[in-house]
Amino acid sequence: MTSCFLIPAYEPNQQLLLVLQALVEKTDDPIFVVDDGSTDKSIFQDPLFSNSRIHLLKHASNLGKGAALKTAFNVILVRYPHLKGCVTLDADGQHAVKDALAISHAMSESHDLILGVRNFSFRDKSIPLKSRLGNLLTRSIWRAITGSKVTDTQTGLRGIPVRLMKECLHITANRYEFEMEMLLKAQKMGIRTQELPIETIYIDNNRESHFNPLFDSLKIYFVIFRFFTSSLFSCLVDYLAFSIFIVFFSFSISLSFILGRLISGLVNYNINKTVVFGLKHTTKMNFLKYVFIFVLNIYLGVVFIRYIDIYGYNAFFSKVVVESVLFFFNFFLQREWVFKREITTS
Repeated sequence: MTSCFLIPAYEPNQQLLLVLQALVEKTDDPIFVVDDGSTDKSIFQDPLFSNSRIHLLKHASNLGKGAALKTAFNVILVRYPHLKGCVTLDADGQHAVKDALAISHAMSESHDLILGVRNFSFRDKSIPLKSRLGNLLTRSIWRAITGSKVTDTQTGLRGIPVRLMKECLHITANRYEFEMEMLLKAQKMGIRTQELPIETIYIDNNRESHFNPLFDSLKIYFVIFRFFTSSLFSCLVDYLAFSIFIVFFSFSISLSFILGRLISGLVNYNINKTVVFGLKHTTKMNFLKYVFIFVLNIYLGVVFIRYIDIYGYNAFFSKVVVESVLFFFNFFLQREWVFKREITTS
């Protein structure tokens, strides 16, 4: 036994019993079900829950999917410390048991975070349009910001290694955004993400889903855009210093640019290494790489800003144009080179 199965459930229907019955018949691994404060308890009174391999955990009120997963993670880690991880799947029958078993098998041979990914082809009319559009937008933003390709960022069918489970206990998010936080946590820890294609199942046009397309999506996007916070803050510091040197000290536009960049660079390095790219400790090489990019930025910035200034544009307008060009250059180069974390397999 290398893993167990985990199903968070809120107001489940008969599909949960069908999933549990199939799991009981096809595996000897423990199965954890979390009743996340459902008002109708009738499903959980079914004789199937008397099976010794099914462990029912309960929330007194609805706390959210993330909270349900964390509750189960803690219990699993305490009761079964020898397991390599757990396989999560949804209670609404949208994950085929055969796919959950395939994830479990893959976990026995890997330390990766394994994602069961659905096919969101626009040619497949069985998939609700909102699901296809939502997935396309989220995975595009995710790849642009983090540099990693995840086909299905919101999949609930996951094989989660035990050390990631432990770290996920510290995530404060309690609802659907928890699963996005998990992906960020895995990336910061240097855990590989492995994808396995799964059957795409939508029952009754996904009517039973408790996912709110508007509010829950906004929470998920907020998690993603948190990556930009440090760089935006540093830009504000830079722009403020640049303005002060020009207005109050009457320095030249080039000198003001250099001094502003020096001040914001100190702020940016310390925030980026810990908050954005998740490195508690950096090496001398990390710092030297950052200095190289820093000097290159100053050179390019001075060249660009002088070129724009030649044509008589306002200094503050010129600053905005230059920073807009360098913003994405800095972010991607720092992510892929300066603060790039080594992938681990244990």
